[in-house]
Amino acid sequence: MKAAAPGRGRDLKLPIRTQRLALREFTREDFDGVFAYSADPRVTRYLFFGPRDAQATAEYLDDLIASQQEIPRTRFELAVEECGTRQLIGACDLSLIETGTIDLGYMLGTPHWGQGYATELALALAAAAFRDLRAERVISTVDVNNQASIRVLEKVGMRWEAIYRRHRRAKNRWWDCHLYTLPRTVWDASQQGSG
Repeated sequence: MKAAAPGRGRDLKLPIRTQRLALREFTREDFDGVFAYSADPRVTRYLFFGPRDAQATAEYLDDLIASQQEIPRTRFELAVEECGTRQLIGACDLSLIETGTIDLGYMLGTPHWGQGYATELALALAAAAFRDLRAERVISTVDVNNQASIRVLEKVGMRWEAIYRRHRRAKNRWWDCHLYTLPRTVWDASQQGSG
């Protein structure tokens, strides 16, 4: 299956497979899985939304399924499925921020924390952004207190570039966020070194 990507001649080849995960389009049948992790306050602690109730989950799922038909497509919100169990364990995304810049994000249900899944899927997303979507730079913003995600971004090869004070207002507060970046030149060099 191929999905249209931002810009002419760019396709995100789906599903994206890793050793343990499949990153694929969401379907309406994913509601229970999405609700399970997005209703958990531990999962949404460092996210601008949530926890979501059943209605908010249904609206979110409708919105992201509708986004699959956009032309040109500027965001790819993907289901994270564990290959062995075929269980939906989280979500991830690649979003076109500006020409050549793709934002990377992810969330996983708490039963799947601490097993290397976030690093595995972030590496796969970065590779897809550079190879399929021809990004020149992959970025990610992360709450300054989210040490687990900061470690994941650093393992992927992303480096701290800036701090955004009062980056966004959500959940009745202002959020300070770190900006992490991975330029194509750095990613290309890392691939040559590993190949």
